[in-house]
Amino acid sequence: MQIQTRNLNIFQDPRNLKLKRIAQRIVLYGLMILAVFWAVFPLFWVLISSVTPDIETYSFERTFLPKNPTLDNYISLFKITPFAVWMRNSAVLSTVTTVVVVLLSSMTAYAMSRFRYKSFKIIAQLTLLAYMMPAIILVVPIFFLLFRLNLINSMLGLLLVYIGTRLSVGLWMLRSYFQGIPIELEEQSMVDGATRFQAFWKIILPQAFPGMISTAIFTFSVTWQEFLFASILIFNSRNQTVSGGVATFISEDWIYSWGTLMAAGVMISLPLVLLYAFMQKYLVAGWGGGAVKG
Repeated sequence: MQIQTRNLNIFQDPRNLKLKRIAQRIVLYGLMILAVFWAVFPLFWVLISSVTPDIETYSFERTFLPKNPTLDNYISLFKITPFAVWMRNSAVLSTVTTVVVVLLSSMTAYAMSRFRYKSFKIIAQLTLLAYMMPAIILVVPIFFLLFRLNLINSMLGLLLVYIGTRLSVGLWMLRSYFQGIPIELEEQSMVDGATRFQAFWKIILPQAFPGMISTAIFTFSVTWQEFLFASILIFNSRNQTVSGGVATFISEDWIYSWGTLMAAGVMISLPLVLLYAFMQKYLVAGWGGGAVKG
């Protein structure tokens, strides 16, 4: 009994417990640092390669940091390719798709979460099915459909495809979010004399603002970097998006320029990084705003 009591006192010693907590924190922070490094290092390498001359890139004595950093890769990117046009096309398509998807999804998700119809449940299940459908399966029917409508090789046709394929995702995300908003909030406003649309606009939408921001960020990001439909439905370089356009840098057996390709990767990622950095504060500030204003 005395030996067991001594062993128990050893484990309950405050100094041993403190050392144990310190060791756990060291292991935890070490794993976190490794995870961040694993995620950030490829991005850092792309950034470094974008300012490295091709002579150093193909050199056998390649150093980790460039000896003579340069911006010639970025200059060549905009000089030898219509990259600015590709960026404009992607920005227009992503912005319009995001606005339309969030607008239609919010109204549809509100109706599906407030009105109890059997058809709404079927629509929700079909929405989930459309979301889970691989995009490669839809390429052939979408191509022939746009061909019949004479919308092949046009930004309008690609825009309709983006809206149709992203709408199911937005509807599924916002439907779950609207279901979590108490119905008593709008009922109270309707008792005070507001119409259903006024209750939706002034009470429910501010509550759903974080969900709408999340849906908008997801929709914009996925549309901005979409490659499959853009590469198949668009033939003209002037109508191409950034993903489909940059793919022309890569052939079966050669790459035009590693530095130019990495510069394009940086330019493609930059708008998304700025979007997440700018929209994050609105995502946090939107919590509970509707209930306070209501």
